[in-house]
Amino acid sequence: MNPLSTTLGRCRIVIKAAPNSGRLTSCSSKQARAYAQLATAPSSQPLPPPVRTSATSYQSQSTTKDSKTLPAIHRMNPGTPIQRPDHRPQARRYSPQHFYQNRILDPYVQQPVNPITLRQLVFFGRNMQEDKLLKSANYVRTELPVRLAHRIRDFQNLPFIVGTNPHIELVYDLYWQAFERLSKVPEIKTLEENDQFCEMVKALLNDHLVVIPQLALGIMECSKHIPAQQVDQFMSKMLRSRISRRVLAEQHISLTSNYNSPNHMMTDRGFIGIIYTHCKPREIIERTARLAAQTCRQSLGGKIQPPKVIMDGNLDAEFSYIPDHIEYILYELLKNSMRYVMLNGKRSEATGELPPIQITVCEGTHDIVFRVSDKGGGIAPEMEPHLWSYSQSPARFANFEKVSKMAATVQEQMVSPTRSINFGQDMDDEDRVVLPPPPSRSSFNAEPNILLDRHAPRNNNNNKSSSSSNSSYSTLSSSSQPEDQSMHLGIGLPMSRVYAEYWGGDLKVFTMHGYGTDAYAKFCKFGNIYENFDV
Repeated sequence: MNPLSTTLGRCRIVIKAAPNSGRLTSCSSKQARAYAQLATAPSSQPLPPPVRTSATSYQSQSTTKDSKTLPAIHRMNPGTPIQRPDHRPQARRYSPQHFYQNRILDPYVQQPVNPITLRQLVFFGRNMQEDKLLKSANYVRTELPVRLAHRIRDFQNLPFIVGTNPHIELVYDLYWQAFERLSKVPEIKTLEENDQFCEMVKALLNDHLVVIPQLALGIMECSKHIPAQQVDQFMSKMLRSRISRRVLAEQHISLTSNYNSPNHMMTDRGFIGIIYTHCKPREIIERTARLAAQTCRQSLGGKIQPPKVIMDGNLDAEFSYIPDHIEYILYELLKNSMRYVMLNGKRSEATGELPPIQITVCEGTHDIVFRVSDKGGGIAPEMEPHLWSYSQSPARFANFEKVSKMAATVQEQMVSPTRSINFGQDMDDEDRVVLPPPPSRSSFNAEPNILLDRHAPRNNNNNKSSSSSNSSYSTLSSSSQPEDQSMHLGIGLPMSRVYAEYWGGDLKVFTMHGYGTDAYAKFCKFGNIYENFDV
């Protein structure tokens, strides 16, 4: 029989003779034995996984090997990958060599992460002593590489074509470099070694400010090559893990900064590291509402005044939280509500004013809930199913091409004191005032190169304050904010929900198309819920 037929389970592979040839295509004895073993294998035995190679490797293989030694099925269809009998994986030609150094990575991936709670951070940070500070340093030193290793493995599990994207590859390289540096740090035994460790971590934090823009651009460009559900899971993992690493790093750096202060034993006005133990809804709402009003007024050219914000409920409740997290969530909710009311709200016939935005605060037994209600016409039905998705509308990330860095904090939205705001009409002096920062830790006489106080008030007349503002945290807003602060980036609501869920809270949005929207942001009052992030 001219064609050679080999039965493989229920499939039938036919190797035809080469064209213009009167004989069968020759195969090596090793390949013949391999195919014979496959042919006699039971039908229930799974087939070996296909070898994933790049298109360039196909060409190199076909040019370097003698055509007579290739299986005839490949000669019949040159685009078909060659299934080698030994099934050894071949290196991806696009990727760096460290992509396959998993013998270093595997021991860290196999280790579980050690989650913490806000309450643990608060109790541990009180009455800081040298031994406690060194324990904190070694915990961060051992925990950060483990959390980075899990995310590096997620990158390795992405589809091949997604991994070749330059934006995705850039983030992968940053993660691997950080993993290598942190995993090589020996045990920290002295305060001098701790200071050196903090300087290294500060540099890594600043280097990783490009992660969110690069991930957004990479997802936008690869949205056709990866399922939407996988994109959402991947982005949620990346953002939650990013928050967890920054919380650990920033908390330890802040504790070190306070400890190195000459008067570190004095009361620090409610701050323990980056955690503020006297958060009050009234103060948070006033700050974020004013900033949201400035942003919306600027985005519409100053021609429409933002709606009023009315507060009620348990406004004077106190709880411990990280101000950056809760302020980012409320700022995004208020900004969206104001924008929709300014565009779609119906003015009162009696006063001509836009309908106000109502914020109600409810203090429960375990939680504090913020409800933000507006009458801005609601969310369009075609947009509502994709409200939390990172992939359903990838074009909304296009503005990230104009943003080089992003820390995902409210501080990035601050209007610079030197930036003029002129929309062609006279504005009151209070409209030109920069949003007041949260209650600040007393910096005393802390050294500028160690102090990282993102909440410190800026005083241009004070040289010490000006010098200390050059630290990596306080300059995040000036270095990473886009030129147009009203620029729509499309990641505000998904990022807000990641922040809310991180400490066991929640964020939900209910809308009535044609009328308005209610958003509910829930936060744990006692801080006794462990970090919520996917391993």
